[in-house]
Amino acid sequence: MKRIAAVVGLVALVAEPAQAQLVTRAAVGPAVPDVENRIDLTRSSAGYTYFNRAGADLAQHDAAVSACMVEASRMRQPDDNGAAGAAAAGGLLGALVVGVMQGAMNGMHERRGVAANVENCMVVNGWRVVRLDETEGKALDALEQAELHAALAEHVGAAQPKGEVIRVYDNDAVRGETVLIGRSGDLDKVSLSLQAQPPEGATPPPGRKGPQAPRTARPPRALKAEEVAVTAGDALITVRLTGMAEQGGRTLFFTRQGPAPDIQPWEQDGRPALFAVALPTRGAVRGDRTRAMTQTFSVPPGRWRLSAVNVGQYITHFCLGNSGFEVRDGEAVYTGAFDLSGEQLRPDMTVRDDLLAPASPAAVAGVRHRAAQWSYGDKEQCQGAYLYALDLTPQTEKAVEAAAPEVTGADTPVVVVETTASSTLQ
Repeated sequence: MKRIAAVVGLVALVAEPAQAQLVTRAAVGPAVPDVENRIDLTRSSAGYTYFNRAGADLAQHDAAVSACMVEASRMRQPDDNGAAGAAAAGGLLGALVVGVMQGAMNGMHERRGVAANVENCMVVNGWRVVRLDETEGKALDALEQAELHAALAEHVGAAQPKGEVIRVYDNDAVRGETVLIGRSGDLDKVSLSLQAQPPEGATPPPGRKGPQAPRTARPPRALKAEEVAVTAGDALITVRLTGMAEQGGRTLFFTRQGPAPDIQPWEQDGRPALFAVALPTRGAVRGDRTRAMTQTFSVPPGRWRLSAVNVGQYITHFCLGNSGFEVRDGEAVYTGAFDLSGEQLRPDMTVRDDLLAPASPAAVAGVRHRAAQWSYGDKEQCQGAYLYALDLTPQTEKAVEAAAPEVTGADTPVVVVETTASSTLQ
């Protein structure tokens, strides 16, 4: 029986029946997909697929897959199947049975999540997903690992790959129709590129475990109107979220860049490096389906990035490429207004006159916000449920479509994001 390589120390990937196939973006330009063809970060593409990048050789393909397997191994699918309540109702035997079922379900979702995240990582790093037809795909799928590995040599670097290009990087996370988060989707078939990997070297290198964050570095809460003021050594960041009832509870996480890619800023200054803004779950008045929230935070100056988005226990981390802005000592910066129900997540940077409450100290002092100047390219150590990249650079400043970030290896230094909240990045 053909051996399927272990995915970075996790259980071996096995194919699961798909209830519905995912048809992803074709490589023929960035045409806006309909609902059926939208990108879904929670699942890998259906069918017999492999990864391709024009001009790449098999060694580069294997190195990229291995690095993405390491990144995918850091991610975890939340346990939200409600087994604990069922176990309590069934006594000791019920707890045992439910525990076995829960373990199987968790394992299934981990396998699905790993497959999705490997594909997400490869796409962000400039690789294309190519799907073969059923006949040719089955023939390759039946090969032993070494034979399959050799057979892919002529496919992975072809400028015109054999099969249909069904997914490429196109800054998908910025579009409203993209599925960013949720329970892991169906795993139809394991990628041929993954099956071709030898089992040796599947264990990821140990990650850096820094010190625990001190109490002084806990995420700040949003300021009340009477507390908003600009003080020496601090800065103000104001974020506005809007959306509909179905987006209620969705949260954006902002993190501060450290002095080095693998060092948290609080390791040197003991100050906060993360804050979060959540869209309200209730409307302003009964029956109102619209939601809005504007919050201001007093934070240390530095470079702040939009790092992740979450709903409930699920976190999608833009660790492979995120966007940020500089905040200087004593100034007030407006990140823009994010419409979580809009066509794009990219913020409206129009600075509102009523960002500060009229009676707030900052307003009385005549403090004016300036619009954040977003730039792209920061990277962090991946964590949460799903990984991807998000470019928020204003379109008016871009002459070309968003390009995939530079390919990085497994040993590239990264920034660790930490927080104490149960539903936030950990």
